[in-house]
Amino acid sequence: MGTKIKKFNGEEFEVLDHDETPGFKKAFHVIICIAVIYFIYIFSHVH
Repeated sequence: MGTKIKKFNGEEFEVLDHDETPGFKKAFHVIICIAVIYFIYIFSHVH
């Protein structure tokens, strides 16, 4: 982590620089899929 200089509309800005956490996006999608399947299961058994 650190700072990086970016140019936008001819001006320079100092922005925070970071590396993406590997596997985070995949884990997020897996959890969302499990939650959707769980809700479908619960609401399909409501009488």
